Formats: sequence, C-alpha cells, structure tokens
Amino acid sequence: MNDEELLARLRAIDPARTSDAPQPDINRLLEATMTADTTVRTSPRTSDRPRRPPLLAAAAAAVLTVGAGITWGVTATRDTPPAVAAPLVLTVQQDTGGGPATACAELDVTTLRQYTTAFEGTATSIDGDQVTLRVDHWYRGEDASTVRLDNVRLDNTHEGQLESFGQEFAVGQTYLVYAEDGKVPVCYGDAEATPKLRSLYDRAYGQ
Repeated sequence: MNDEELLARLRAIDPARTSDAPQPDINRLLEATMTADTTVRTSPRTSDRPRRPPLLAAAAAAVLTVGAGITWGVTATRDTPPAVAAPLVLTVQQDTGGGPATACAELDVTTLRQYTTAFEGTATSIDGDQVTLRVDHWYRGEDASTVRLDNVRLDNTHEGQLESFGQEFAVGQTYLVYAEDGKVPVCYGDAEATPKLRSLYDRAYGQ
C-alpha cells in the first residue's frame, strides 16, 4: 500500500466528513469562552518586601516630623539662656538738714502705710554706691525678684561695706526697705531686719 491508498482510507473513515458526524455544541463553546480566566499572574519573588500601606507610611512620616520638631525645640531651649528680668531701681535720698539723728521721728504704722513700695531683701552684692538686694518678701507694690539701691552714701566703714546714714550694708544681711515714687526716704527707709521692725511692717501692711 502506497501513500495515496493510505490517505484515501483515512479520509473514508474520518467522522467529520460523514453525514453522521455530530453538530458542534455552540452554547457550550460560547460559555467556556466568556467564563475563561484570562488574568495574567506572576509568582511572587521571595526577595520582594511587602509594600507599606499608604496611610501607615504617612503616619510614620508625621511621627518622624513631630519628633524632629520636638528635638529641635528642646535643643533650642537648652541653647537659649532664659531672659533675666531687670531689677527694680530705687534711689536713696540724702540728708538735707542737720542729720538723720535730729530730723527723724520714730517710725510708726501710720507713717509706714503711706509708702507704696515695701519689701524684705537680702544683700547679694555691693558695687560702689549701689547695693543689690534679692527680694525675700514683698509687703506692698512691686513683684521684681531683685532691687538695686542707688546713691547709697559711702562712709568710713569696714572694707566691702556701705553705710547709709548709720545703716551699714553687708552681703548676706537682710534688710527692710520702703519707698515712694522710686525714692527711699532718709529716715528708716532702709534698715536691718529685726523682729521688732518686721512686726511693724506686718501691722502696717496687714500681714
């Protein structure tokens, strides 16, 4: 048998060429075509890192930004020294008469109440005719933490001390001071703190 004879036999037994061949199932073929999954999938690589969700990434960036701002603020605060309030300056008046011993009457509550500035303070430094006091307690008036007395007369006292008409100033000592319109009067305006004088201030200013 040659090739032509073999081909003729194969054609004779081919079902598609005969009248008995079944008709194709058109509906099944259409349904299979429409429901076929054509999505292209790629297998993940083990080296790929999972992506961070956008909201999580934004939150992390915000935390880093706020943290950096706080760190900068703390650093700036540490580097910037706090502002120091200027001291209250009071001028000690000088005697214009025959001296405080003869011109000054005894200090009482009524007289003390006439003054709008009164405090107790500790001398922290003496420079020329200036005495700086740290305010320990305000009886009336200001709220400064330090007071500077100007025009304190230098007298023939011990080195490092000043005397204002008999009142001797020394660093570390405590004084009671009263004034009006920035002026400390000659009579008892600046005196060393004693229990008796404190009691007078307490009664005058209702402490």
